[in-house]
Amino acid sequence: MVRLNRRGIFVAAFLLVTSHAFAGSVSGIVVDERGEPLGGVHVEVVYQTFNADQLMGYGESIKAETVTGADGRYSIQTDHLPPGEYSAHAYQVVANGGRETNIDTVASDLSTFAGNADTVRDFTAGTIEASADMPYGNGGIFVVNNAVMDYTDLGAAEVTLVNAETGATYVKTVRSTGEGLAVTGIPLGTYRASVRLAGRPMQIALWGPGESDAFAASVEHDFTMGYSGNQIQVVVKP
Repeated sequence: MVRLNRRGIFVAAFLLVTSHAFAGSVSGIVVDERGEPLGGVHVEVVYQTFNADQLMGYGESIKAETVTGADGRYSIQTDHLPPGEYSAHAYQVVANGGRETNIDTVASDLSTFAGNADTVRDFTAGTIEASADMPYGNGGIFVVNNAVMDYTDLGAAEVTLVNAETGATYVKTVRSTGEGLAVTGIPLGTYRASVRLAGRPMQIALWGPGESDAFAASVEHDFTMGYSGNQIQVVVKP
């Protein structure tokens, strides 16, 4: 029989409490809009607590990450990370006009959590037009501008987008955003675009460096324009 003195009991108890205090994990599942599990989705756990002496890291994030399995599930250990508050987010990496881009998913719970807790965070993938935490959605943004020297009120302009590959069609009225008058949350791809105002077709041209300024009834492009690389920018006139 092993006998422990009072000091030994204290050390054993300390080690037990310490090992428990620094345990921690985040786990959950990522599903699509139909509730089917999604494999290959990236999940990150990112540190949210910073002390003054930690702000000199040149902006590098403290995080842990993984990719969901075929069953849509993931698990990330956080016991090796600094104590504090963390957040979790998940995203898909998809092709956009020959380049890769990240499409954020929607979290079941946006609140932060302690790194030494066992936390569950689930996510749903799909195209979001706008939400409180994603005001521009998570897809392509179609931006409508007035042609030079044209002052037509475009506040009620209706945009029709037809996917060049699948034929999927989206008909939406523009809304005012920080990017201007826009339609948001369009699945990425190449689209044939046209604009109508009060039922009448507008003349349309692509707007950006190197783009033709010739107006036509429709234009075709993918969502690789604009500073954020997820836009189609056009100008229109009657």
